[in-house]
Amino acid sequence: MLSARAFSQTRRAVAPRLLLLRRRTFYEDAASTTNTLYLESLYTQYQADPSKLDAKWGDYFAAMEAGQKAEPPAMGSSLRQLGIETRLAAAVTSGETATGLVASSSGAGGLQNLIRAHQVRGHEAASLDPLDLHSWRDWEEKGLAASVPELDPTYHGFSEADYEKTFDVSFAGLNKSATLGEIVNTLRNVYCNTIGVEYMHIGDLQKFDWIRTRVESPDFLPSDKERLIKIYSELMKVDTFEQFLNTQYKTTKRFGVDGGEASVAGVNAAIERAAEMGVQEVVIGMPHRGRLNVLTNVVGKPLVQMFAEFKGTHYDFENLVEKSQTDDWLFAGDVKYHLGTSNVREFASGKSVLATLEANPSHLETVNTVTLGRARAKQYYLGNTAETRSRVMPILFHGDASFAGQGVCYETLQLAHVQEFDVGGTIHVIINNQVGFTTDPVDDRSTMYSSDLGKGFGLPVLHVNGDDPVAVTSAFQLAAEWRQTWATDVIVDVICYRRFGHNETDAPEYTQPMLYKQIAKHPRTHVVFEQKLLASGSVSQAEMDSIRANLWKQHEEAFAAADAFKPDEDMGNWVATKWEGFVRPTDKASSHPTGVDLELLRKIGAKLCEVPEGFKLHNGLKRQLKKKLEDIESGETIDWATAEAMSFASLLLEGNHVRITGQDVQRGTFAHRHCVVKDQNTGQDYCFLNNLDLGPQENFIARNSILSEYGVLGFELGYSYENPRALVIWEAQFGDFANTAQVMIDQFVSAGEHKWLQQSGLVMLLPHGYMGQGAEHSSCRLERFLQLSDDDEDDIPAFENDFGRNQVQKANWQVMNISTPANYFHALRRQQHRDFRKPMVLASPKNLFRLRQCVSQLSDMGPGSRFRRLIPERDTKIADNPEKVKRLVFCSGKLYYELVAEREQLGLDNVAIVTLEQIAPFPFDRVKAMLEMYPNVDIGDGIHPGNAIWPWWSCCAISAIWDQKLCLHQLFGVRKSPRTWGPGPT
Repeated sequence: MLSARAFSQTRRAVAPRLLLLRRRTFYEDAASTTNTLYLESLYTQYQADPSKLDAKWGDYFAAMEAGQKAEPPAMGSSLRQLGIETRLAAAVTSGETATGLVASSSGAGGLQNLIRAHQVRGHEAASLDPLDLHSWRDWEEKGLAASVPELDPTYHGFSEADYEKTFDVSFAGLNKSATLGEIVNTLRNVYCNTIGVEYMHIGDLQKFDWIRTRVESPDFLPSDKERLIKIYSELMKVDTFEQFLNTQYKTTKRFGVDGGEASVAGVNAAIERAAEMGVQEVVIGMPHRGRLNVLTNVVGKPLVQMFAEFKGTHYDFENLVEKSQTDDWLFAGDVKYHLGTSNVREFASGKSVLATLEANPSHLETVNTVTLGRARAKQYYLGNTAETRSRVMPILFHGDASFAGQGVCYETLQLAHVQEFDVGGTIHVIINNQVGFTTDPVDDRSTMYSSDLGKGFGLPVLHVNGDDPVAVTSAFQLAAEWRQTWATDVIVDVICYRRFGHNETDAPEYTQPMLYKQIAKHPRTHVVFEQKLLASGSVSQAEMDSIRANLWKQHEEAFAAADAFKPDEDMGNWVATKWEGFVRPTDKASSHPTGVDLELLRKIGAKLCEVPEGFKLHNGLKRQLKKKLEDIESGETIDWATAEAMSFASLLLEGNHVRITGQDVQRGTFAHRHCVVKDQNTGQDYCFLNNLDLGPQENFIARNSILSEYGVLGFELGYSYENPRALVIWEAQFGDFANTAQVMIDQFVSAGEHKWLQQSGLVMLLPHGYMGQGAEHSSCRLERFLQLSDDDEDDIPAFENDFGRNQVQKANWQVMNISTPANYFHALRRQQHRDFRKPMVLASPKNLFRLRQCVSQLSDMGPGSRFRRLIPERDTKIADNPEKVKRLVFCSGKLYYELVAEREQLGLDNVAIVTLEQIAPFPFDRVKAMLEMYPNVDIGDGIHPGNAIWPWWSCCAISAIWDQKLCLHQLFGVRKSPRTWGPGPT
């Protein structure tokens, strides 16, 4: 046989040379999967007698054996024909019968190629479309044709006369000796029926054979009565739910799964099979289509509660209004088809699974990495091993148009095997309606299938006809087995249809008239299935009637009981149990000191400067660690990175898990963090924070991520949802890159608690600062985060009852631009030292990491110290003589140091400079105190507008001084600009 090296070179040489600009076919390059056998025939002849071959082939094989680049003399059908003729000629010479060799089950014969052709391309001829349209197979303008010539036995040299001939063959379900007709029928039944399997692109031979042996098994599709009745019952639960709602609420949007009912029954089958294989928890992410059905029939939300939500009896409106007035905070809620829930599912086998469905906005696919992040966190708290990953299984639902079109799907798949992001495999379910809102498949993708992205990652793809519940169930069970066996992703593409429009009130005939004429006359899935069951004699009509009647009765009883449904006063009891003891915005909250014992901080500092004996540290880092240790011992000049590391270490020693991810977090984009260092001789990692040796500690994770903001930020948000005793941080490479995650910020981070009562303590670090880095790297656009903040600048607060903490508790998040390492230390620790959680957006300063003046004393982090929302004038000469101050300047972040330098240069002692550390929620009480402190500030127009904070400040400051005399304050920033960067006074 041709050597592996020679074959590899042949593939590289001919792969780009396609005969036609059509879909990829395995006969278009010389050494492709099927035609390898024909090439072997030629090579075998070359080895036996080169003179029997054309001289060009002799030169080609000689070059391949010598490791030289060469082009094959023939490709495609020419190569196939030449291979057959060469093998036939050799057979005649050796005295063998030509016919036997053409169809031999061994060597280079046509039978093996026929089998391989079905394994490779059988899915392209499978009966996958319930409507029997298969429009995606005949897109001439995209080079896609409906015919698959390789599946025709005549393509491989057979004739009609060969159909009754018997051949030796090794194929599941066939006798060792079978006729060609029997072989062809078996191949078509396996590969061209209602399941189309794509797996020949998988590079791992073990995985390849694992799938092949299962789909080729005669037992792959169940036929016994007990299993068929179970499948029918599960299908009818889904169908009855949709039909009952359609009867009661015909004009109400519910985004039903009519036309794809079998997919929901299939997910149940996958979860049950996974439970038998050790899965204890399932985390599901999905868009709105079919969500209500999944809530009830998969996760187990009570029908009574669901119907109460339709009737509007699931909450007491008058009570809500009263609470909103007394609590000054109101849970906004969301539409039914965005909500999530969590519930324990019990199965007949005795196994149980905790199923969680993530809440999701209308933005399709956004929930993908949020789901994976929660799943990964669950796996971490179970033990963070490969075995614990197998116990928590994520399932993601996709639409056909969104999976093909949304970039976050690529980001999701790319995370699958990245360290600290691997969830041990995800089952991807495509509800393939064959339409995206009003867009036809021909316009929503370039490839044949919406699932083709998965092949780039080597995932098996199971295409299945949504009108065959047996096939759908078997495909889902196979997907669960694959995930549990190989810990990798798998795609189930349920090809179905959308019986109504985008929602139940839409008129799809405007844009898809022919499609919806076909749908209108097509029976529902359960009717199609019932006809098959009756025709096979597997189940009687009476048995099916009884199942349907009982289910309808259950729905009627639940519907009637919904009138007396008692609402949950907490309006969101589905949150993770690990949040017990944490309070909602309307409850009384408490906080704890964030200062740390100074001796412990010194011990931590020493550990942050040690590496193991024999560890070859970079010489530059040696100098840095030496200086850091000196600073810690003196306690006078603690820089930004040291304060951050000390906050992390102290939280770890208190039992808090700390996780930071982003594209360059181990070193830090600006080479300031170095929390993970490399041995210069071996490349081995060393993490200071996981080697404190100061007593029990939690685990610290710092992991550089893929080059993604949207997907990774969502992952970390999901991770933070699971357990409040974890400080979870995402750091942008540069702050402005956060705009590629804007959907996640808008829909989840800023609004998740208000819509879904999901708290998160996620921290977003956004390196930011006008430092001459051009338009892109100057600003994280704080104004965008302020616009998303829910402070009401027109609401004049009453400064009482621990105003600062109560204000944060009812805010949607915190937006900060901090100016000292110590305040950063406290801000991070404060995230974990409250009995509620809020996201924190921090414009982390690029130039303050190394600015000589930007240091703190160790005592600023010691007992009695705390986070300061506003830092007053720091020069005691000015602060102690407030009556001399004629101008009061409010600033934020690095501008403080620049203003102080200018003040010193000008020799001014009548200008007070105050830093606004927490911008939102706005520290009204602190600002008011500062304005009262300096009674003689000048009156006049002293406001300097800036892009980021000025609009926010101008409104909030007016409220802060509403009952004071007219005071003038000055805010320093940069000149207003439509760009992300512009010239300014600094």
